[in-house]
Amino acid sequence: MKYILGLILIVFPGIYGYLAHQSMIPFYPLIAQIVFLVYWLWVGYIIGRFSKSSMKGLILGNSVWLISLVLFIWQFVLTDEVGRFGNVAAIPQYYILPFVWLASKLAGLLTMIDGSTIIILTFICMLVVFVSGFRLGKK
Repeated sequence: MKYILGLILIVFPGIYGYLAHQSMIPFYPLIAQIVFLVYWLWVGYIIGRFSKSSMKGLILGNSVWLISLVLFIWQFVLTDEVGRFGNVAAIPQYYILPFVWLASKLAGLLTMIDGSTIIILTFICMLVVFVSGFRLGKK
């Protein structure tokens, strides 16, 4: 039962990203960022509290994140535009949408900014926030 709850919690950013993209009416980016920072920290905390093994908890909590990262690398780094699958390429972008605002602000501190840099920073931000919540849950 805990694993089902965990899976439901970790797919929510993707659901929000998909719905926001389809409706083209996402929350104001700063508000969405604050809400999802708190939410993702809380999800990490909950999974940290419920998981007996730190390794299993981290793998479960970041499973969708890792799948999204692999899909992003496959579709945008290893594949050219001709070989890209539109629906598959959209999945990682939906999943990280709630955290793009923060990553774009952090990318502004770097000298070379492109879309891939912002997306990679977004993945890193999500991981840092989740692991922070997870560690708090383990204490």
